[in-house]
Amino acid sequence: MTIDSNCVFCKIIKGDIPTSKVYEDDHVLAFLDISQVTKGHTLVIPKDHHTNVFDLPEEASKHIFSVVPKLATAIKQTYEAEG
Repeated sequence: MTIDSNCVFCKIIKGDIPTSKVYEDDHVLAFLDISQVTKGHTLVIPKDHHTNVFDLPEEASKHIFSVVPKLATAIKQTYEAEG
């Protein structure tokens, strides 16, 4: 796993910054945003560091986007989120 010590998301993945974890597997971490715009606002990030979405390998993108619909459904039900 690639980690950047200056990256806030890498610090979250390492556990240096506490989060309200919603989902985690070997490749992805999902957690509630600390500055939620709406109820249930969740961030889904790869556990491997990438500078931006354009650097994300295709397999990582596929995995993230396979997880998102399941999370969205659970968050909508749990938080009565509008979408």
